[in-house]
Amino acid sequence: MSARRNRRAELFLVATILLIGFWLRVWQLASIPPGLTHDEAGHGHDAAHVLKGITPIYFTVGYGREPLFDYLNAGWIALAGASPFTFRLAAVFWGIITLAATRRVARLAFDSRTALIALALMAVSFWPLVTSRQILRSAMLPAQMALAVVFFLELFRAADSKKKWLFALGLGLTVAASLYTYIPARVLWLIFPLAALASRYALRNTQYSIPNTQFTFYVLLSCLIALTLATPLLLYLYQHPEAETRIGDLSSPLVALRNGDATPIFTNIREMALAFFLPGHGDHFLAYTLPGKSIFDPILFIFFILGLFILFPSLFSLPSSLLLLWLLLGLAPSFITGPEALTTRSIGAQPLLYILPALALSRLLPARRRLGFWLLGFGIFTLCAFTVRDYFFVWAGSPDVRAAYQVNTVAMAKAITGPAVISSVYPSAPHDPYIAELITSEETRWADGRYALLIPEGPDFQLLVPSSTPLHPSFASLVQRVGARQLKPNDLDPSFDIYRFGPHRFASLSEQFNFNGGLALIEFFWSAASYTPGDVAELLTVWQVRDPARLGPTRAPTFKTDLNLFTHILNADGSIFLQRDALDAPSWDWQAGDTIIQLHQFAVPPEATVGEYPTEVGLYDRITGERLPVLNSDATSTWVAPLNIIISR
Repeated sequence: MSARRNRRAELFLVATILLIGFWLRVWQLASIPPGLTHDEAGHGHDAAHVLKGITPIYFTVGYGREPLFDYLNAGWIALAGASPFTFRLAAVFWGIITLAATRRVARLAFDSRTALIALALMAVSFWPLVTSRQILRSAMLPAQMALAVVFFLELFRAADSKKKWLFALGLGLTVAASLYTYIPARVLWLIFPLAALASRYALRNTQYSIPNTQFTFYVLLSCLIALTLATPLLLYLYQHPEAETRIGDLSSPLVALRNGDATPIFTNIREMALAFFLPGHGDHFLAYTLPGKSIFDPILFIFFILGLFILFPSLFSLPSSLLLLWLLLGLAPSFITGPEALTTRSIGAQPLLYILPALALSRLLPARRRLGFWLLGFGIFTLCAFTVRDYFFVWAGSPDVRAAYQVNTVAMAKAITGPAVISSVYPSAPHDPYIAELITSEETRWADGRYALLIPEGPDFQLLVPSSTPLHPSFASLVQRVGARQLKPNDLDPSFDIYRFGPHRFASLSEQFNFNGGLALIEFFWSAASYTPGDVAELLTVWQVRDPARLGPTRAPTFKTDLNLFTHILNADGSIFLQRDALDAPSWDWQAGDTIIQLHQFAVPPEATVGEYPTEVGLYDRITGERLPVLNSDATSTWVAPLNIIISR
């Protein structure tokens, strides 16, 4: 009767902690995080396009990423529609799976008391909470790793042959899924064969019924299943190394070490060690954590270290070898690159980081004394209170965080009532346009109003301009201000204006030059008749889109063109005096009939001499560098008004 009562009490506590964890993960989910990061929007874009039949084995948006998260989110879209809330709810689902699987790992490896404490620590700690509310593929990895460890430990305990095969298959499928999820999994899978081999040298395995050699066979079989299933992805990455630009960015400490310079990697190891307990030395990537926040507070860090000491005496036996390998390989990315972005790079080790202090707390606190129970309960409550303060008030209210989550772009997308042109610092895919497509179904067009203006054909478009990209004065006569919206006064981008397009004289102009039948140059002029050394010279070119299909090759992720516009100001001998390459109304957004006005700014050097400097403009593909030809000529550029420099006015 006592055992049954204890079991009921345990289940009641587990259910209560899970409910608290769930509440923390869904409370204010529609408003915190306060908007969308570009990475999150990229995931939403790719998931929506999966349902449109775009099904690559590796997505190239941003720095490139594995596909499983986006394919699963496509299912969420099919069920509930595409919205930030839909995707954040999916992240909550993975967070709850992580909690449940972490408890099971701790129960299989140690005991129910350790499992209960580990569950409570994860449910109310800052890092797991943030992870469970992010639309990032990394949010899946803690759940996958915890589930894989569960299958591994269940396989180690299994006596029935059918169960062995079942757990081996589960382990293989889970590891394969992790390889299709996030980069650290390419190393983390090694913990299973290494732990199985290490256990062969353990002195005592008699409490388990499965022979060690047979167990090793099943683990290696699981790894073979995982690698076989992951072969298409791994083969693609081998054949397309350029797809993963971030790998090269992160490998510089290893390159330095190979060249005999150990300083970068030793510096990163030291900083990562400090990031465990010393505020100010943690991850500074504010989009996903409080800048500098340590992994643990000093007290919990002490219990983490004590948990490690408890494991070390049984170094080669299971589960100790497995957990220590999990810790080592899980944290390896951050020990190589340092604590920056550790909240994502080392996320595969997240469950274990809360099991180890739970192990120490379970062993050191009196098991049957109320004092120990109440001390632990007070500690968990205090940790929860600090997490709520740090996440929902300090972090979520930070102007820098609100800027990282593009709150102004989100607000503009919500405000539009019809087709609109939006001015943005990031007018190109996969940035602000991907955010807008998750917020509104209205047509949106894009330009950076400080340097360019896109005027669609037809009178019905709004123009929304945030305070971060005010319209250049040259564009003021082309629009009429009809309203404004204010966000929080302390936001870095606190407001936006709403305009309507008015009639403009460019609509009646005829083309002067035509580039490949796709784009016509209809006017060009300098903002002043002449400039003196030290001035900023401004050339405006006005274009009309004839046929976007003739502007060059199309590519993922937009499957439209990606042009750039060059302007060369030449010396008398034909050499380049000044140059600017910019197209601030990106070509992927163009439609037939659009008018594009581009501003070209040049700082006239103080040593410039008097004279007229010939000026040419042209367009080229950003990837290949191939220029668009000018129709009815052999040229790939055209002359416009020369720059006139005088000494004084």
